Amino acid sequence: MRLGVWLAGTLLCTACGSASSPAAPASAGPVSPITTTGHVTATNGGQPLPGLSVDLAGNGATTTDAAGGFSYRTIGDSSARLTLSGPGILTRSLVLAIGATRDVPVDAAALTGAFDPAFYREFVRNGFEAPDDMQALRRWARTPSIYLKTVDEAGDVIEAPTLDLIEATVKDAVPQWTSGKLGSPTVERGTGTREGQSGWITIKFPVAAPTDTCGRAQIAADGGWIEFSYHLPLSASIVCRAGGSVVARHVVRHEMGHALGFWHTSNPNDVMWGGTWTNSELTPSARELTAAAVAYSRPPGNVDPDSDPAGAVTLTIKTAR
Repeated sequence: MRLGVWLAGTLLCTACGSASSPAAPASAGPVSPITTTGHVTATNGGQPLPGLSVDLAGNGATTTDAAGGFSYRTIGDSSARLTLSGPGILTRSLVLAIGATRDVPVDAAALTGAFDPAFYREFVRNGFEAPDDMQALRRWARTPSIYLKTVDEAGDVIEAPTLDLIEATVKDAVPQWTSGKLGSPTVERGTGTREGQSGWITIKFPVAAPTDTCGRAQIAADGGWIEFSYHLPLSASIVCRAGGSVVARHVVRHEMGHALGFWHTSNPNDVMWGGTWTNSELTPSARELTAAAVAYSRPPGNVDPDSDPAGAVTLTIKTAR
């Protein structure tokens, strides 16, 4: 935004010789109204959402028609907040550009099927572990590149089957966790690091890891990292090493979930379960995938009830296990 400063002065004239009257300023023509139309569909399903209450910039409520459509005429605003509400959706609020006549697609989370608002708060906003300090949505806006270290932090070589399993699982996990909004990532291997470099997530292997932790990750951190506990004693790492692998697939899926912006949940059938695993063959549950698809259809900074921020939000790095 540019700030303009106008200096207004008074010109004193003691001997103005003009005999003619000053010209009257040209009058501005009437401001033409702008028409904004929209069609509301379900984020989770794509079906039209009729009968919703719609308000644009406080201009009074209207109702979506059978096809989810609505229309407003406004004057003079370049942008305005649109609010959708109704018994069948999670109340939705977002900012629309309305400086010109346009038709906009709008979506809202339908309260049907696998979508559960309480679970969404756990999974997307850390409502399970910090219900009194829930976070705004964090997520990647582009597919991250992955730097997979081939040595641990002491320089000892990581065995090839472990690296192959991690790479294959990561490539599958990113599009799965994001409902295809992000693609399969490029994976580069080496003995260096990409920590702190925008667009990268570095996967590394600490020499000394907590004996009760299979891995750790930063939450949606651009230039962040994932750690896998490669050196755990076998007696302490049954769920970490499921299937004979030193790093189990479900552990990779879990830590990639954190790296993509998701938090722990309260159900042991979820990959993002925040307790001790008893099932080593976990894949993302239906409710996890539904919530993830809604999250990756919203901008960073979105909060409950499904309200988008007016501007961009800088993500704060947090660490989770």
